Amino acid sequence: MDKINSYLRKIFLFIFAFYPWVNYFLKKVPKLGSVWDDLLIFAFLFFSILLGYRRLKELLNLPTVLFGILFTTVAIFSFVFNNYLFLAFQHQLRLFLEPFIVFIGIYLINPTKSEVEFYLKTLVISTALLGFHGIYQYIVKVPTPAMWVDKELERSSIYTRAFSVVNSPNILAGYLEIGLPVAVYLILEKKNNLKKAFYSVLTLGIVFGLFLTFSRGGWIGGFSSLFLAFLVVSPVVGIGLILLLGITLFNVPILRLRVFSLIDPSYIQKSLEAGGRLFRWKYGVGNGFEHPLFGTGLGTFGGSAAQKYGYFSYTSMDSVYINVFAETGFLGIVSFLLWVFYGFVNYFIKFLDRRKSIYLFLGASLFAILVHMFVENLFNVWGLTSNFWLISALSEVIDE
Repeated sequence: MDKINSYLRKIFLFIFAFYPWVNYFLKKVPKLGSVWDDLLIFAFLFFSILLGYRRLKELLNLPTVLFGILFTTVAIFSFVFNNYLFLAFQHQLRLFLEPFIVFIGIYLINPTKSEVEFYLKTLVISTALLGFHGIYQYIVKVPTPAMWVDKELERSSIYTRAFSVVNSPNILAGYLEIGLPVAVYLILEKKNNLKKAFYSVLTLGIVFGLFLTFSRGGWIGGFSSLFLAFLVVSPVVGIGLILLLGITLFNVPILRLRVFSLIDPSYIQKSLEAGGRLFRWKYGVGNGFEHPLFGTGLGTFGGSAAQKYGYFSYTSMDSVYINVFAETGFLGIVSFLLWVFYGFVNYFIKFLDRRKSIYLFLGASLFAILVHMFVENLFNVWGLTSNFWLISALSEVIDE
């Protein structure tokens, strides 16, 4: 029976790690495509309760669960006090809470050390395949929408942005940056030179794929997470990594263009105009300060729910934090930050206590997403968020 349970645990871990690929193919299946991820999450919840029901009462001892309950309570009050369409509230709350079921499930099934290693290896392979696919797209010049680059500053130089099977360069960057620190960890941990070489090749695929997304938020999230990890291990290596990245950016014209277009006066001016990113951020922050206690209600400002139900006429807020602040006020953003940051903090505390590199690099993986979320609505991406919570849950079950 133990072998069967282990086999089933690995199946679920594999599906979560390979979510972008599984989703790509199953979305094409009539009827199943629109509901398969819901079926997955509830099947996983049922399996985890069946297997780990004795650990259910321990969930309330976990700070992440308590902070999640706190945020959910604030979100409910934001709905009650603002009195708007329940469908918008339910839509956005579901986007936040459904992937969190993965955190609960992982804690309940309490995967073994070999199963955790299986997940990490699988995640790196899945991520590297996304990276290599993105590299291929760039080489063959797969056409991409004109809106993905600034037509005045970049269109003549950037003809393709890698997006793989996830249909967005920024989402692809999110997947790549969550896998990058894990890949580096596997290189450092493996003693066999062939295995080191294998994971080095996969890491290169992730790095080059990340570069070719031309996602500045992804670059900041991915490379700052590595910088943080190496800075803790060796400040010299950390500083060397930053210098290497700087040399690369300044000596590759197309990368340099993408970075410096951010401070171009014409880009800033367009961003400040109606509909631009800086305009939306200013609008969102202003909305939060106008409704400081509970915001205007979860699902009313900047997320996919607000767009779907007509509460927000612009494109995405392009910032999870500003989005949450605008919709749930100061109480919401504080409880949300406690909720999503605790896993990273937990890893860091455990690293300082035990000096095991697995805590450092898995913490860096979470840090990459936490940084990137400031400039993208990544918490609307089901597969990415579920892996974020899976890795966060591992901070409670890994014991080395």
